[in-house]
This record gives sequence, C-alpha cells and structure tokens, in this order.
Amino acid sequence: MELIRGEIITRKKYGENLFKLEIFSPYICRNSTGGQFVNVLCRDNRVMDPLLRRPFSIYEIDKNFNVFSILFLVKGKGTRFLSCLEKGDVLDFVGPLGNGFQPAASTFKFVLVGGGIGVAPLYNIARELQENGKSVQFFAGFKDETFFMWQRDIAKTVKNFTIFTENGSFGQKGIPSDFISENISRYKGHNFVVCGPKDMLKSLQGILTGKSIRSFAIMEERMACGIGTCLGCVLKIKAQDSSFEYKKVCSDGPVFDLMEVIFD
Repeated sequence: MELIRGEIITRKKYGENLFKLEIFSPYICRNSTGGQFVNVLCRDNRVMDPLLRRPFSIYEIDKNFNVFSILFLVKGKGTRFLSCLEKGDVLDFVGPLGNGFQPAASTFKFVLVGGGIGVAPLYNIARELQENGKSVQFFAGFKDETFFMWQRDIAKTVKNFTIFTENGSFGQKGIPSDFISENISRYKGHNFVVCGPKDMLKSLQGILTGKSIRSFAIMEERMACGIGTCLGCVLKIKAQDSSFEYKKVCSDGPVFDLMEVIFD
C-alpha cells in the first residue's frame, strides 16, 4: 500500500452517469490482485469537501502499459468531481487496499455473479482466472440497458459472459440468481465469486447453502479510512462458537466466505 499520484490516461463515458478512468501507475499494476481497491481523493487540494477519500474497485489492469482503471456511477460530489477530470489530470489515491481473491490452485471451474456496479471488481478476477487457464462463467445482472456500452468491453475479454436485465431490454430477461437456482445441478465442483446488492448476495447464499459449493463474496460498504482504523465498515461474520464477530471490510476483506456473512 502506498500514497500515489497517477496521471489519467483516458476518461471514457459509457452512459449518462457511468464512467471509466484509466490511470498510469506501475506500482498498482505490479502489486494488486483481483478484488482489491484504491481509496481516491475526490476533490481539488484547495478545498476540503468531500473530506474523506472514496473507495473504488480496481476494474482492469494492463501490465503492458502500467495502466489500471476504475469504474463508477455519478452519485454525489465525489464521483461528480471524478467525472469532470480529463486526460492529463493527476489523481491522488492510496492502494492497493484490502485482501484480494486468492483461488485454490486445485480449483479449475469458477462462476462469477455480479449485480449492477458490483460487476466491476469481478472483471479483473475473471481476466486473472482465464490467464491462469481456469474455466470461467460470468453472469451479470442489471435493471435495464444503462450498462450496455460497458458490457461490450467485458464480452470482448470474457469468453462465457451472460447479461440479464430485469425488464428484458437487453440480454436475457430476469436475474442471475433465479437462473442459477433453476440450474444449480450444473455447478457441482465450481467455486462462486459474487458481488452486488446485499439482497442478491443473500439470495445466492440461500441457493448455495448445503450444495457443497465454495462461494466467496466481495462486500461493498461505505468506508472512511480504508485501512482498518476507523471501524466504519464493519460486517457481521459467523464465529466458531455459533455467535458472530465483526470484521472490517476494508482490511479483513473485501473478500469473505459467502456462507459466513450474516445479512441482517
């Protein structure tokens, strides 16, 4: 982990509120792994609002050009500031942060399930798995066709990629969790990696319980420090004595065993 300043190489606008920034950083490209994130300063140094940095999953890494990217939706002052940055501007960030996804060497088959912006951290994981000869099926669920331009990037890279939209405006109509529930017998011997809204994660937890399928969740929580000091992103995790304990998403995670997460 280091405090870094990296030049923005490109800014891509996928839709009205969906953006991608590509940032030059040899350090991030050398030292990060799928599932990790960076904590970004989302303001000019001359002002103090917003005060706290914002966490963004590392979406893509290009080691040939020492460039990594983040993907974000404009939702407030911080992301609005990022959306206005241009090529040549310099971004101030800390990273890589968190514990990334470390698959067992003996596991060959993986299913990745993402919902909305939760698809972002899974893309880098999918690329890493494929580069290491693993079999990957990638399911992405969205409310509508807002993410259409983004999915074209993923489809070019990920071999087995399926889009679901709730209203049927693009891809298959429905949600990934329903499809998996109806076809669960196909996935014996697979590992699942999931990220998205908590309702989706809770549903998948129920579907996969008792199926002898390893499953991991990349959890998304509001964060302040990003390094485990402020305790602002704690999550309930099952403890060995059948009660629970609190874990910090930023430093203990963001990757957790899905079966150990307690959804209140």
